[in-house]
Amino acid sequence: MDATLLPTPTRPDLWYRKFRYHHGNLRASALARGREIVTNNGPCELSLRGLARDLGVSAMSLVREFGNLAGMRAAVAESVLEKLQAAVGLTRGAGTPVPDIAGRWVAFAAAQPNLYRLFSGEGWHNPGTGNRGFHGILAVPSPRRALDNVVRRENPERACYLASMIHGLALARVDGVADAAVSEALTRTLRSYRRRATICPERR
Repeated sequence: MDATLLPTPTRPDLWYRKFRYHHGNLRASALARGREIVTNNGPCELSLRGLARDLGVSAMSLVREFGNLAGMRAAVAESVLEKLQAAVGLTRGAGTPVPDIAGRWVAFAAAQPNLYRLFSGEGWHNPGTGNRGFHGILAVPSPRRALDNVVRRENPERACYLASMIHGLALARVDGVADAAVSEALTRTLRSYRRRATICPERR
């Protein structure tokens, strides 16, 4: 028999390196595809088996990376929040004006309602969690608490007030409240915020 017609032996370790060859960084690829699934179909459509099928890897590869379904959803939720914070200028040292941050935050919720739903689950208000809330069974940063950074920490009462109002108005847009009504409410909120800053200036 012609030896050139014989099948080439397959090295056993190639199968285990397959996902690295295709994706380079499985975690980054999974988070990116996870955000796409949530954007198009909603948070409840994000599953381990579905995501693994889309990426061309085994479900166990994702289990090794995220632990379980709750861990994967929590990781995707956290990645959305990180990108939103960077997009609106809510990062340390950014110096973005508060009205710009507020407007961009609410606009994101209106444009990406499914992504906003993903990281806005119940549990953020639990005072025992510090600066983190619960998504499924795992702690992830809270949107409302992340917004506390729009004012300096020397005045946590004002920070909490403004963050709660912005987050609430973002949820109102997600629920279908008209843009004009939310914009008017946001304007009143920011006016009240500035008035409080004038009457009760932060301690230096």
